Amino acid sequence: MIVSLYAGILALIYVVLSLHIVSKRTRGKVMFGDNNEPDMVRAVRIHGNFAEYVPLALLLLALYETQAGSFYAVHAFGITLVTARIAHIIGLHSDVLIARGIGTFLTLTTVAILGVILILKGITATQVL
Repeated sequence: MIVSLYAGILALIYVVLSLHIVSKRTRGKVMFGDNNEPDMVRAVRIHGNFAEYVPLALLLLALYETQAGSFYAVHAFGITLVTARIAHIIGLHSDVLIARGIGTFLTLTTVAILGVILILKGITATQVL
């Protein structure tokens, strides 16, 4: 499965984001929450946002691939998703609003397009008993 490549890349990004949180918690002696510290709040939201969107996007991409999705389209969606999530991280981390906006737009567009494709595949599927 091609989607395995993108799942692996996104998993490693998730690990890096998680380790960043662990490091900030250790240095700031923050066991729970964010102590209303701006850097900690930002790091928690970057991690949380990634965790909120990536699983659904990967599920949709895997479903698309397993239903005879185009080799090139799977790569295009995968590359777009990875690029989107990196842009979003950069945008949130450094207050570069254009990067955040691009990341958000590309992520939601990828999810929406895959969602529509899967709905259409579901509607047009023939059932054999």
